[in-house]
Amino acid sequence: MEINRNELIILKKSNDIYNDILVPLKERSQDKDKKYIYFYRIVGFNNQTDFINKTALLNQKLVNLGNLYLYFIEKIPIPFNEQLTDKINKTFASLEVSANSSQVENLCNIIEMANLFPVPAVEIKNSFKIVLDKYLKEEKTANAGMIKNFVSKLILWIHEYIPSLMQTKSPWNPKILYYGDIKKHPVYFLILLSQIGCDVLYINPYSDQGYRKVDNNNRFSMLKEEKIKIKLSSPPIKVISKPIQPVNMEQLSQVVLTTGCFAVVKLKSSNDIIKDIRVPLIKRSGYLGHPAPIVPVYFYRYIGIKGKDALAVDEYYNNLYLLDKALRNRQNGFIRLTNPLAIPGNNEISIYRSKLQHAKTTLFYGSAKDFLINKITNADILPNTISQPLNNTIKTAFMDVMNLFARLEPDSSISKLENFALKMIGWINNYFKCLYKSFDFRDSPQILYYGDIKTHEICLLIYFSKIGCDILYINSDIQKDDIFKQIDAKQEHTKLIQNELSTELEQFPKQERKVRKATVAYNASQEIQQVIYNGDAGLFKPWQFENSLTKPVTLRTTYDELQILWSEEARIRPEFKVVDNTVYVPNLFAKIKGTHEELAQYRHDYIKLATTKNTHVITDVPFTKISYSKRDLYASAFLINDSGLIDREKLFNSNFYKYGYLRTSLQESIINKIEELIKANVFINNSKELHLKILMTILTMDESILNLIEIFDYPGDIPKLVIYDGTKDVFSAEDAIIIAFLNLVGIDIAIFTPTNYNNIELNLKEGLLDVHQLPAVHLDLKAPDITIKPVEENKLSSFLNNFSQKIRRKLN
Repeated sequence: MEINRNELIILKKSNDIYNDILVPLKERSQDKDKKYIYFYRIVGFNNQTDFINKTALLNQKLVNLGNLYLYFIEKIPIPFNEQLTDKINKTFASLEVSANSSQVENLCNIIEMANLFPVPAVEIKNSFKIVLDKYLKEEKTANAGMIKNFVSKLILWIHEYIPSLMQTKSPWNPKILYYGDIKKHPVYFLILLSQIGCDVLYINPYSDQGYRKVDNNNRFSMLKEEKIKIKLSSPPIKVISKPIQPVNMEQLSQVVLTTGCFAVVKLKSSNDIIKDIRVPLIKRSGYLGHPAPIVPVYFYRYIGIKGKDALAVDEYYNNLYLLDKALRNRQNGFIRLTNPLAIPGNNEISIYRSKLQHAKTTLFYGSAKDFLINKITNADILPNTISQPLNNTIKTAFMDVMNLFARLEPDSSISKLENFALKMIGWINNYFKCLYKSFDFRDSPQILYYGDIKTHEICLLIYFSKIGCDILYINSDIQKDDIFKQIDAKQEHTKLIQNELSTELEQFPKQERKVRKATVAYNASQEIQQVIYNGDAGLFKPWQFENSLTKPVTLRTTYDELQILWSEEARIRPEFKVVDNTVYVPNLFAKIKGTHEELAQYRHDYIKLATTKNTHVITDVPFTKISYSKRDLYASAFLINDSGLIDREKLFNSNFYKYGYLRTSLQESIINKIEELIKANVFINNSKELHLKILMTILTMDESILNLIEIFDYPGDIPKLVIYDGTKDVFSAEDAIIIAFLNLVGIDIAIFTPTNYNNIELNLKEGLLDVHQLPAVHLDLKAPDITIKPVEENKLSSFLNNFSQKIRRKLN
């Protein structure tokens, strides 16, 4: 809502007068021909402490305007000016006046002709006319003496206060603050000041009665009335001396006051940060010294690790150890930080907070955050050096980091911002003295941060980077860099070097590790192997994929194909492939029910499968010996977490774990496959304790079964399990677990059941394996003796061999 009182003066409404009164005129409206001013009466309050603090702070800010600001407490003193008083008396000596508004124009002309206006009449005459007209209409019983007294008082006030208000060209209009009870004549003078373009704030915590005697209809001002109305024992406005020197209007809009030159800090790129960070500042391209230094700095995140083999890991930590050792011998300071940083003590923070509370603000207009930054940089709580460029950069960098934090947490209260600022100041002061041993910008202080990091610590590193420090953040765990990516997604403050692999970070090295260095011939050999054994040519070196993951691709075949593929290596079979770090193993899982009409052929087929290389044969079921008790079973529950995953640390430290002697990659593979089996949903009877049975059965499996897994080189010969079940005995739940587990590993499995009885079907779900039905059934047929080789092949065998050769030619 806007109320027009004068063609050029617009009374403007505010929802936050304590801040809006500080807004420059040009930002209040786009209408350049008119002045949008505030005239508010604040009567009462809702919170006494808040009222006192806001009023005192406003007065403190307005004092920075120098002659553009007037404040009065309880009264407007009438100045003693004998010469001006005589001139006024002579002008009105023979003048007849009465309480008639028709005399306003005549009186104003007489005052103008007598040169009683201290500034050009055009600037004040119209406003004086408005106030005089208001007075004569309100004070209808006033006699000539009362009118002359009122006019004389106005002229004396005008001469005393207005000239200084009109002298300065400033983006801000003059400000008037009146506190306490008020009489009629001062009200008229406040209206006059408003009408010449001043912002006026009348504050009375108790009553508005004095003002209402003049402007009861709120024609010249707006009212903000609160619930609580009491007289305060003392006014919140204290007498503050105004600046002696003329006010620098540009400084009033600066959040951070600086003088002289800055140090310009520029973020520099590197192809080898471990090497380049050791180069002294004065030898870096882009460097410039005094009087206006240009400082090229490094801030790099060195994330991940190049390799996980012992040599790569040792070299990684040796590089860190040697870098740390080299940086400690620099001209300027160096510190290595590891998580977490100690929070500054309460006593330290209390000292900073006390200094901040007593600091003056030189900022006239801005957000609460801007005023906080302004007070901090004026409070003498940031480091102060003999270098003016560095001092300026120390302040502006702090403003940059405060603005960064405010963007990261946009809903932060001013209290939260202050707490963050004080924490930062504590850290800055503690580390600054360790970093800066000289201030000549000839060498950069350096920080190596090693380990996990939080938002506040990142802000601290960014701050030190902005004042000229080299920063290197190191973490071998790639995921731990996510917080940096959230804070600095566009790499405006930092640069990133990310290696391919990720691993858990170890303790910072305390000494150099012994490393075996490769010869030129060895490296050449390795390069050749990488070309030959890259998978494209179908050539693989022994145990090339021992650290890889495996995924079985159980083939669906005919009985004849089972015979053909059984002895083929994995790499020859259809569907074999290596994708990323996973080997897809085409394995076989079949049950042969019944027999051939000719038992010789049946024995031949059985012996052929059972005598293939790396085959383990079982002829008695159930075949799994349970070596754990019921108590052991339930005691193992603590090894599996709520997500169905195995707690590896607990497992490795438990008495149940006997596989510590196996190579590490095989141990990991076994545990991964146990987890897969727990989640696989392949068993018909899913009891509550099934996942515990799976775990304990695999952890206690027979060594002959374990050997199949140990010898499995994934692209080569696939180990095999052949089971002959010629009786009514069926597989136990533990047998089914072993069989399902071996299938997940990629082992070939063949189950011969000449009786046609159900066995594996009672435990595993349909569809997991091929079932080949032969024409005959034998109920009492013993397992063929695999030590006796068939003497001669019959016609069917000859046919199968010929068929096999044709298939081989097609595959090759």
